[in-house]
Amino acid sequence: MTAPSAIPPLTIGHLARDLASRAGQPMSALRCYESLAALWIRSCDTGLPGAEVLRDMTLRAGRRLAVGEDTLIAPEVDRIPNRLARDESFVRMPASLAVQGVEWPDAVRLARTWLEGRDWSGPVLVAGVRTGGAYLAPLVAAGLEAAGVDVRVASVRAGEKPEDGDRRVLLVDDPPLTGRTLLALAREVPGAAGAEVLVPVFDAADVEGLRRAGIAVTVLPREEWQSTRRLEPDALSAYLTAEADWPRAEGAPVVDGLVPGRENSALIPWPGVRRRSPARAAIRLRTSRGVRHAVAGWVPPGIFGDAARAAATALRSPLPPATLAVAPSLVVSEDLTPTAALGAEPEPHLLEEAVDYVLARAQQLPVEPARPDGPIPVVVRTVAQALTGADEEASATLLHRLLSVLAPALPDNRCEAEKWFLDHGGRLRKTGHLAHPYRRDNELLTPLLDLAALAVAFGGGVEAVTQSLVRRLPGGHQFWYSALAVALLCYGTARGGQLPRTYNAQRAGETAVEAYRLQRGMSQAAAVVQHMLTGAVADHAVEAPGVVHRWAQQPGALVEPRLPFGGTAAELEPWPTGEETELTLKAVTQCTEGGIFQPVREGNTLLLAPLGAPSTWPRAGEALVELARLLPRSGLLGWCGVPVVSLGEVG
Repeated sequence: MTAPSAIPPLTIGHLARDLASRAGQPMSALRCYESLAALWIRSCDTGLPGAEVLRDMTLRAGRRLAVGEDTLIAPEVDRIPNRLARDESFVRMPASLAVQGVEWPDAVRLARTWLEGRDWSGPVLVAGVRTGGAYLAPLVAAGLEAAGVDVRVASVRAGEKPEDGDRRVLLVDDPPLTGRTLLALAREVPGAAGAEVLVPVFDAADVEGLRRAGIAVTVLPREEWQSTRRLEPDALSAYLTAEADWPRAEGAPVVDGLVPGRENSALIPWPGVRRRSPARAAIRLRTSRGVRHAVAGWVPPGIFGDAARAAATALRSPLPPATLAVAPSLVVSEDLTPTAALGAEPEPHLLEEAVDYVLARAQQLPVEPARPDGPIPVVVRTVAQALTGADEEASATLLHRLLSVLAPALPDNRCEAEKWFLDHGGRLRKTGHLAHPYRRDNELLTPLLDLAALAVAFGGGVEAVTQSLVRRLPGGHQFWYSALAVALLCYGTARGGQLPRTYNAQRAGETAVEAYRLQRGMSQAAAVVQHMLTGAVADHAVEAPGVVHRWAQQPGALVEPRLPFGGTAAELEPWPTGEETELTLKAVTQCTEGGIFQPVREGNTLLLAPLGAPSTWPRAGEALVELARLLPRSGLLGWCGVPVVSLGEVG
């Protein structure tokens, strides 16, 4: 069996060298455009000379792409600054193009929408808000140019002022969350021409704040996005017939229809699918062997989807879902229906299966190793600084070396609690294994992150995963425990900022448990890594901090795992007696009757999951103050990634 070829990491240097190798030759128009846009954005971020030349090249490629050309002639080598070919920083991929479902035709369509309702006939400056907006801005400009508008293109970040002259500034960005950045930029535009905003949106309410502030806004609703319209029944069937590669010998099946209630997640919300997730549809396929149920899920059609398509075609695992077909913008996988989510104490063999999955995936999807002199990832420096009290180069280098003990591979980024479940037969299944492998802006391409995340998903901590690794790979227990501890600190630092902040009752409970397990694991891992960095023997059983942190000061956010500074916890009050536990439960019941919190049991700890959006959390904070007053002892209320109440001693 031939060894799998290594996948090049998506770095600025790789894109620059790839363009240089194709100089004067035909190449995919979309790949050329996205590569040039990435180089232009990097030049703008670093102040590199040559940014204007790259901007003009990107705009020219955008014009050709906008009129429907499939191939372009790659630019000459001397047009690309040499410094970019040596830049090994990872490409910053916009969420809109890499995750959420915006595609290049949507930018052209957004320009047409603005033209239909415009009230300005003078020149314009299309300013893309970096990073996502800068990928879209040249395409918007191309659409306006085609209609005879006098257009210039620029990119801008928060705090910068577009040089507009007498031009009206059209700010282009990813689908906004709050609109605060766009509002601040619009207010900074001087002159009488002023500014407008052009954005794709998930919901019209997302730009209401801008409109209330008097900013003119042109939107492209999600139902009009290319990725949404592709999943319409007739369009989907035609697209799969024309574009999909069905690797199985039985031949290409026919789309027999969409599953009611799961027709298109962009238009009809699915249970457990977040509003900003990529569009997908549950479909019935008619094959020579009967009807088969599958899910057609969006992946980026350009370079941002290369790794997703590699995962779909190369990954062979005993854990479903299996890949049924691959197309430029869709991956079709078998449909799975979870019946029981993994709990805190799954059967031991299930964790073994999950570890096998991660290691097999790493062997099948290897990434070219980083250069020895490559930069240390920012998150590694953050962890080193937090645990040593200073930005010490030696500590960051040691942590980075530990994270490199396994060969780099495409990150799964989906080893989370809700992605592992048991089927009707009690077998382990995994969903979402194609959802984010293309997010190669992750600086740590190491399977250790996925393995450390299993400690959170399965609730057993780093120790159980360490034992599995020791049975499979050379190296002692302490070696793997230390490496996984570093990985868990890096994973928790990133994942803690990604936890959803608006909940239904089920999601609130899942998020609270994940936040609690993250904080608990990070606190324990911090103690191990601190011992290692200070030269002491790393013993995870000695001086590991307690699980429940005493409530000393209300956190800034009610659900927010934090990197433990110092890795130690405040001293705890004595655990409650039986009578005090009964009084504690009564107090919690009284304070949660208003629907502000949902109590979730995790071992001997009661987690308080906030049910409302962040805007309601000040009221939740007041409820916690009242709860502290009602408890038998105030020391029973604590915080460990989420507000917690102690019900007894925690092991």
